[in-house]
Amino acid sequence: MSKKDTYPDGAFSYAADLRPAFAAHMASRLDVLICAQTKHVLQEAGVKTPVHSVSVMMHLLRQGPASIADIARREGQSHQLVSSRIAPLEKAGLLKTKPDPKDERRKILEFTVKGAADARKLEKVSEKIAAVFRGLNEELGVDLMAMLEDAEQSLLRNPVAMRIKTPALKKKAKAAARAA
Repeated sequence: MSKKDTYPDGAFSYAADLRPAFAAHMASRLDVLICAQTKHVLQEAGVKTPVHSVSVMMHLLRQGPASIADIARREGQSHQLVSSRIAPLEKAGLLKTKPDPKDERRKILEFTVKGAADARKLEKVSEKIAAVFRGLNEELGVDLMAMLEDAEQSLLRNPVAMRIKTPALKKKAKAAARAA
């Protein structure tokens, strides 16, 4: 069995021939690993923003005040997921909401004084983390972000069920693609 058939801890050694079917599992493991390592870097730098809320803070820093729906649309994430990432920021006193002057039903998110300072600190740390990942890209010989984005777009264009090509799965995949 080659090194590519398994993780050093033995994961997938029982099904090396099925390893490609576990791409989501591998991506999840990578997510957990990156977030755990990044969390320590953020804490050491004195950043209060939780690791899963970094993109929200960077969005607000770079784009200015926005609604949850605006952030969700721009980030390609669900409203529910973005809401779950905002709650800890509000609880930590980093963000506050105000009514949208154009639509009283919408709330606009903006930094508190503490949040603005944390976002500036976070941006400096994020620049260092980006440099680390540029180095990782060189080490691996691949642009990891580009590869992930390409894989996502490819699966959106041609879902797994369509690639398997059974009539029932094709019908479900077409319906799911229309809903997405």
